[in-house]
Amino acid sequence: MKTIPFITSFSQKMVKYFPDLGKKLETLGMNMSAEEYMTNAIVGAVVLSILFSSLIALLLWLLSAISNVVVLFFLILLLTAVFSVFFTYMNIGRIDVYMYRVKKAIDYDLVFAVKHIIISVSSGTPLFDALVGATKGYGRVSEELKKIVERVALGESLTTVLREHANTTPSSAFKRVLIQIANSVVSGSNVAESLEAVINQVSKEQLLEIKEYGQKLNPIVMFYLILGVILPSLGVAFIIILLSFVSHGVQLPFLYLVGIAIFVGLIQFLFLAYIESTRPRYAVMS
Repeated sequence: MKTIPFITSFSQKMVKYFPDLGKKLETLGMNMSAEEYMTNAIVGAVVLSILFSSLIALLLWLLSAISNVVVLFFLILLLTAVFSVFFTYMNIGRIDVYMYRVKKAIDYDLVFAVKHIIISVSSGTPLFDALVGATKGYGRVSEELKKIVERVALGESLTTVLREHANTTPSSAFKRVLIQIANSVVSGSNVAESLEAVINQVSKEQLLEIKEYGQKLNPIVMFYLILGVILPSLGVAFIIILLSFVSHGVQLPFLYLVGIAIFVGLIQFLFLAYIESTRPRYAVMS
């Protein structure tokens, strides 16, 4: 992607404030450097900012709120600068969102994938073959194990690949599993027993997280019922009763009712979205 030299040099300076960006891009399998991603983020933010700023200025001009062309021009410049900063940080923040999704996807099938490896190794299957057997059927975990298997098949050391992959994975549980396998291979200890101890601890942590979510859900549901159900229902009923006692036939404007409906719908959507996004997702609870 060809860019203005100024943007490229600015991107190189910005990358220094985000030292983990390159590692995160490598974890996500994005074939670009941190400087390239930063450049794309800045260019995309500027273009989007210009569009938003121009649209706002056009609406203000059509509504006759601002008729001076010079004022509109400087308003576009100001809004573009503000939006550019906001959209740039939003583009950079998307990487953390993707990392979180990858972590959740790995943790979802991790327990059963590791148990598959434990059973295979305990039955006498070589460790490499056990890893190959887990490269299918376990979602994102299988994809990560497939990367490890492919590198080992090309001649790299198993322990080296495991440690390098452990340093890039966003899942702390998966990292512990990989390091434990590498340590067991180096020390010559029983891989199945080592993995059994690790995965039992991971299972306990997942169950504890589920219980904590259940406890946290109680006050959230209470606030949801109050703000999303009780207050709107009683509020509308109270207003209607109050207006019925007022003379001259005063009625509640239709736009007010529409506004209340939109507000209630927004409150319910936000609560349900928060509950859904924070819910622990593991194969053990499916």
